[in-house]
Amino acid sequence: HFYKRFLECESFVWWTREKTDPGEGQFQEASMGEVDPETLLEWLQSGAGEERDMQLIALEQLCMLLLMSDNVDRCFESCPPRTFLPALCRIFLDCAAPDQVLEVTARAITYYLDVSAECTRRIVAVEGAVKAMCTRLEVVDLTNRTSRDLAEQCIKVLELVCTREAGSVFEAGGLTCVLTFIKDSGSLIHKDTLHSAMSVVSRLCSKMEPQDTCLPSCVERLSSLLRYDDQQVADGALKCFASLADRFIRKGIDPAPLAENGLTTELLSRLSQAATSRNHNTSVSGTPGGPGATPESAAKSSPSVSTTISLLSTLCRGSPTITHNLLRSNLPHA
Repeated sequence: HFYKRFLECESFVWWTREKTDPGEGQFQEASMGEVDPETLLEWLQSGAGEERDMQLIALEQLCMLLLMSDNVDRCFESCPPRTFLPALCRIFLDCAAPDQVLEVTARAITYYLDVSAECTRRIVAVEGAVKAMCTRLEVVDLTNRTSRDLAEQCIKVLELVCTREAGSVFEAGGLTCVLTFIKDSGSLIHKDTLHSAMSVVSRLCSKMEPQDTCLPSCVERLSSLLRYDDQQVADGALKCFASLADRFIRKGIDPAPLAENGLTTELLSRLSQAATSRNHNTSVSGTPGGPGATPESAAKSSPSVSTTISLLSTLCRGSPTITHNLLRSNLPHA
């Protein structure tokens, strides 16, 4: 996909508008090196009616400038984030902007963030921009290539924003949106996007408080992800529960709500599977994790098992109810 977009941009012809008569415009071909930043910014801020095509041209050109620039300082001097990023974010606030325009806009924002993480504050400063990106995940049409590309690019933007401004993404409802996106669309998107989405979830879970109204729905979705067929996603969900449990304990609150969707049953199942895999690998190779080990058993080796045991310990330490139920479960067998 990247090379397809690159070739499209490489063969791209840039047009600049030259006013020859009040009310009329004439298009004149120009090289990339002759792009006027003020004209570029003006076109980014257009978008009504026939000007939408000019806006798309400006977006493609901006992406090309950011991607191919061999001097970041010079590029940021000609297309400064302080003016260009707010303009890009406001495109997401345009209800009439088509998916094609929004996808290139998200790509341009990603390039800015790739160059400098400091750009995150420019994005969150535009009211409603992060919320608009999260909303795109809720209305994605995976049967449409452009809509799917837009959703995947939004995930990448959110991942980069979360490195500095996870709180702003959480306040914009990002956790619920991304969890729903993984649950409903995870099997239909690229693996790297899926893992980026899970990275966003992990960062946002660190911002959740026990009293948050979205906790029950998020716990339900996280519980289902513990059984996800991608091991990296399943392990990511496990670490999210560990983070949430620690937060409950630090606040002196019973973490029982975390176990309302079968968490402890899944944890015991993980321990049983890890023990079975270990015994099988030992019998095959003579040593734990030897030549007979499978990728699945390797994924459930010590880090995952350690997190599982630590989480069970934390839950029991903070909840008499969970402890009572575990003592009457198949804990000894696990």
